[in-house]
Parts: sequence; C-alpha cells; structure tokens
Amino acid sequence: MASKNKQPTRAEVPAELTWNLSDLYESDEEMKAALRQTAQQAKQVQQLKGKLADNDGQNLLQALQQAKAINADLEQEYVYAMLRHDSDTTDAAATELMGVAEQTATTIDEQLSFLDPEIVALDGQQLQQWLNNNSELQEFRYALHQTRLQKGHVLSADQEKLLSSLGRSIDSPSDIFNTLNDADLKFGQVHNDQGELVELTDGNRGEFAQSKQRKVRKEAFLAYQKPYHELRNTFAATLNDFIDGENTLAKLRHYSSSRAAALSSNEIDERVYQNLIKTVNDHLDVAHRWYRIKQQALGLDDFYQYDVNVPLAKEAIKADYDQGKKLVLSALSVLGPKYEQALKHELTQRWVDVAENKGKRSGGYEVGIANVHPYVLLNWSDQLESTFTLAHESGHAMHSWFSQHAQPSEYAEAPIFLAEIASTFNENILTKFLLQKYEGQPDKQLYVLEQSINGFIGTIFRQTQFAEFEDQAYVTQQKGQRLTADYLDQLNQKLVQKYYGPTVKLAGTPTQSWAYVPHFYMHYYVYQYATSWAIATTLAEQVWEKQSGARDRYLDFLRAGGSASPLLTLKKVGIDVTKPDYLEDALAVMQKEEDQLEQLLKQ
Repeated sequence: MASKNKQPTRAEVPAELTWNLSDLYESDEEMKAALRQTAQQAKQVQQLKGKLADNDGQNLLQALQQAKAINADLEQEYVYAMLRHDSDTTDAAATELMGVAEQTATTIDEQLSFLDPEIVALDGQQLQQWLNNNSELQEFRYALHQTRLQKGHVLSADQEKLLSSLGRSIDSPSDIFNTLNDADLKFGQVHNDQGELVELTDGNRGEFAQSKQRKVRKEAFLAYQKPYHELRNTFAATLNDFIDGENTLAKLRHYSSSRAAALSSNEIDERVYQNLIKTVNDHLDVAHRWYRIKQQALGLDDFYQYDVNVPLAKEAIKADYDQGKKLVLSALSVLGPKYEQALKHELTQRWVDVAENKGKRSGGYEVGIANVHPYVLLNWSDQLESTFTLAHESGHAMHSWFSQHAQPSEYAEAPIFLAEIASTFNENILTKFLLQKYEGQPDKQLYVLEQSINGFIGTIFRQTQFAEFEDQAYVTQQKGQRLTADYLDQLNQKLVQKYYGPTVKLAGTPTQSWAYVPHFYMHYYVYQYATSWAIATTLAEQVWEKQSGARDRYLDFLRAGGSASPLLTLKKVGIDVTKPDYLEDALAVMQKEEDQLEQLLKQ
C-alpha cells in the first residue's frame, strides 16, 4: 500500500485504510476521563481488602464483579492508547497517552493486587460451599480455579503490591526494544528489480526476498541485517534484561524455572514443550528436503539464505487489499453465515489498520476488546503473503468476536495456546481454497503450495527453532551467565545451521535472526505457534472435507474463549496435545504437499 519510493506519513494514509478509533473514544480527552473514572473505581475496591473471607461469600462476589468491570474498562482504555501509539510511534501525543495508560494500569494493578493472595488463602471447603449456594458466584468458578492454581506461587498482599508497582520497570526492556525496532531502526535504500534506489522497510522486504534477481535479494538481505548487527550489543542488553526479569519473577514466585512459570498459568504440561522440540528435531529431514527441492528447481550450485524465498512459480500471485479481502471472505465462507457476517463487519467497519506508514509498528497483530470489538494491525504489501496475514489476524479477530458474544468478559480472551489455532486454521483454509480455485493452473497451484510449505517451515520449524533458542537463553541466564551479543550469536548460529541443514549456506550476520524477533519479549510465546499450526492443520482438514459436526465443533471452540483449560477445550474437538500424534499428522501433510509440488515441477 505504501509508495514504492518512500513511506507515507500517517496523515497521508487514506482514512478508509485506518482504524476507526471513535468506536472506542471520540478523543484522547474522553479516553483520559474514562481512565480517571476507572482508577477511582479501583480505589473503591480496596474497601474489601482483608475482607474476602467474610459475609458468606458476598464480599468475594462483590470484589470479583467490581474487578471484572474495572478490567473490562481498563482494557478498552489501554488498547485505545496502544492503537494510537502503534499507528505512529513518533507521535509525541500518542506516546504521552501511552505513558498515562501504562502508569494508570500499574496503579490499578497495585490496588487490585490483594485479590489473588486472599483468594488463594480462602478455605477450600468454604469456597466450594459458597459456589454451590450462590448462582452469581458460579460465573467465576473457573477464574477462581485458575487463581487457586497459583497456591504456593502467590506472595503476600504487600509483596504482590510491591511487584505490581514494579510492572513498568519490568516491562521496560520490551518497550525499549519496540521503540528501537519500530521507530529508530532504518535499513537504508536498496536497488529494486528496475535498478531504482528505494527505501527498504519491514513492509516491503518480502518483495525483495522473492526477487528473481539474486543481486537484488542479496543486497536487501544484507541491508536488512546491517542495523541489527550495528546495534547487536543494545539488542543483547534488552533481551538479557527482559529474560533476567522473567527469571527473577519465577524465582520470587517459587517456580523451578521461568518455563514452568509461563506454562503453569494455562495448565500446560511441560512435556508439550519438550515433545514439540523432540518431534520436530526428529523430522528435520522434512524441512531439509524442501531446501533440496528448491535448490534443484532453481538450478543453483550454491544455495544461500537469501535464495530460500525465491518463488518456484513463474509468476507470483499478487493481491491488493480489496482483492485480498475478497479471497479471505470467499475461503472462510466454509464456516457458515454467522462467521461470514462477523468477518464482513471486520473488513468493512474499519476494524483493520492496513497501510504501512512512517513510525507505524511493524508486523501484524490483533487485539480483542470485550466491550467493543477486535482491532487488527497490518502493514500491507501486494504479495500473497499479506493476504495470508489478513486471514491469520482475522482468525484471531473472529475468535475474540465469537467468545465475546458467548462468554463473560473475564473469559472473552482465549489463552495464547488456543488463540494461535484460530489464526493458523484460517491460513490452512485459505490454502485449500486457493488450490481449488486454481485447479488446472499448475503454475498458480505451485505458488500456493509453496506458500503453504513456507507456512510449515516458518511456523512449525522456525518457531520451534526460536523455542529452542529461547529456552536455552533462559536456562543460561538463570545459571548466572549474562546473555552477551557474542553468546547469543553463537547459540543462534548453531540452531540456524541445524534447522536449515546441509543444503543452505548461511550469509550475513548471525545477529539479525534473534535480534529482530519481538515475540522473545512475550515470555515463552513462540512454541505455541508451532503447536497451533499442527492442531489447526487437523481441524481445517476436517472442516474443509465437511466431516460430520466438524464446523459446529470448531465454532464451539471459538465460542469457548478462555472458559476452560486449553487441554480440556481441545479434547472437546478431538485433539490430545499431551501426545505427539498431532505433530506427526501435521508433518505428514507437509510431506504430502512436497510430493504434490514435485509432481507439478515435473509438469
């Protein structure tokens, strides 16, 4: 969407391609007024401090209901500030607003911090009796269960308040990384296929990576890495300090490791993480086969990292935003009229911020707001990859939308382990739709199959590689070793070489492929991309083939939100993630697609 020669300013982006934030608030001043009111309500809840065990469960119910309303309002206020900031991270007013929201959120966290310790301290038999006798309290049964799972890990009320007051400081490495990565980092100008000098950005670098001209993609590949290498020590310092903060919190809360702390809140057995790494490592030959196929098809004697993304098809499939919307809507109509209607609302009512502009946060994401509707951030280019990103983030948005309309606000957001299933499900469905749409057109089917296989590579293999990197970094830091740029480069280099295998020759600096990953600042997040892609592959197959009840089961999965443990929610749709079978099944699909692609190449 951006100019080929330069990025537009925020003011230059057409309104229809931007978020309609008036659905949240008409102005910054209105948001600030709402935020002040929410902060005042949080003060009032403190009147119940030390009294949750009194009044036969009524005090507990009152506290839970008030906290629910406060958290829902704060979510709306905070997200408004976040969306304003992420639209243009160089906007001083938006940055100031974000600071106000963060400070207020920290204060409210402090004021509500007495809740968890007191809930954990409640007598179990007494709590069960209250739940049995009070229908209004029943709504919070699972939320209470989740909180009481933390028994032994929740500190005293005063200690919890102290930790809450440190929230902004603990989050500061992530904030510094995002500011550096989104606002300050410049990649310079590179030559495009026509020999013109153009600005290299996060949004257009995919186009350069797919250039048929080797010198073009190599120049862009090295240019993108350059600023990360130049600032490698700064990126290492931010990552080290973030991991140090998470390890410290895990220790203070009496967890054996930061990984145990991260997984326990959603009742995810650590064997799920271990099985992922082992199973994917056992099948690295599937990824290595893909690189051999590409090298042979491209006719390259030496096959470098900057050659990996060159399409095998003679002509790329492109789609502008309007075309991408139509493709996504058509593909996902398989989920029925209710899903289709909600998706149309997203795509026509300015829930999506589309175009890349100066200062805009890179990448893409979705954020749900229980009181309003989801919002999606994109940085659109006309490569087919952007259409897949739209499908992906719309999967998140529809998950939020369906759960918001089926669950109380405290359960409206699905845990991350489930959320990524909804997004990658949509990618799988889009692949199947496009293969059907282009039946009898081998070159286009080749392009779609490659897009799908790249999804397996980027989501199962690459994210498992990141998960290995992340886990080893946490363990190393926990042992007292500082994560220097040299150490992180060495760790990364070994893993990159292992996952690429013998066919791919490494190029450039080892820094970029760890320094640029924003999800390393989300505490054991990345592994869930891999597990979710594998789960989604199975569910998409069932829905696309119209297996009996598959669509209804999937829609019920979306409606469940965060109302039960992820493992239980998945068992209801027939997936047992405590066993590696689902990973084996997904990788078998990838092998099948490699077979199909090789047949097309022979044609």
